[in-house]
Amino acid sequence: MKKLGFLLLGIFAVTFAFAQEDEDGSTMNQPLDRAPAEYAWEQVDVGDFSDPVPYAPIRQADVMYYYTIWRTIDLREKVNHVLYFPTEVRGTWKSLAQTIFDAVDMNNLEKTEGVLPVYTDDMCLMPTPREDIASTLSVSYSIADIDLNTGEEIGTKDIYINFEPKQIVSYNIKEIWYFDKQTSTLKYQIMTLEPILEYVRPNTSTDVFDEDQNEDDEAVEGKPTKRRIGYIYYPELRPYLAKQEVFNAKNNAQRLSFDDLLTWKRDFSSLIYKEANWYDREIADYISNSRDQRIESERITNELRTMESDLWEF
Repeated sequence: MKKLGFLLLGIFAVTFAFAQEDEDGSTMNQPLDRAPAEYAWEQVDVGDFSDPVPYAPIRQADVMYYYTIWRTIDLREKVNHVLYFPTEVRGTWKSLAQTIFDAVDMNNLEKTEGVLPVYTDDMCLMPTPREDIASTLSVSYSIADIDLNTGEEIGTKDIYINFEPKQIVSYNIKEIWYFDKQTSTLKYQIMTLEPILEYVRPNTSTDVFDEDQNEDDEAVEGKPTKRRIGYIYYPELRPYLAKQEVFNAKNNAQRLSFDDLLTWKRDFSSLIYKEANWYDREIADYISNSRDQRIESERITNELRTMESDLWEF
């Protein structure tokens, strides 16, 4: 009987010790300090040797022609799924949005060095304060506060929701196409990238709307609402993209980074929504029909192709 009592006492003591470690966060619920179960070999950290490939030097005197256009990359298109998935970090794989979130590092608002800046304009001249970025990446609502005993409304209370990388549904990019007479080639370069997130306003029992609501806004209950995060200067983003591997459906052993995918391979589908014009207007400002907007986008694309081919006619 005494042996049984000592045995039960020992089991209780071990259980209590593990429970104490779990509360302190010292052992339980902590990831192991080893490589994830992803490869059968020792994986070299891609960040140790990957740097963005520099652009070829270009002189202003060699630029005979250039054109500025704005595109939107819809991540709901199947060809663009490589930029959207995985929605959660899996080993070394991250989505483009998660890579940007990690580069901005909003978990440390006091950090000012070694983080990716976000700008308020597409010229990337006015940095956005980190506190404003944090408020942009969250939303607050006022909901009715109900008395649990009587069921009566006694006021309102605020709830806060932080946005996640998987809510980024599209990107707007500004790029320049120019003809270099030194190499006799038509080149392009992405200048800015603007993430666009989408969220649905939850159902509430009060008429107090969130901060996005106004007379012309459609941020109503149950309907998706888009929000602009800000502009990112693409050359400043490239070092982070070069260090993040992308899932290669054709060959996983062939290293491919987001910088390779976006900068050099241009393996994505996009739609032109604006071209440089003296009115500074988008296609949607003078064409309301979505079908005709796509036709106008194709017309601008064909103009670029025609211009390049015409340069080689004699």
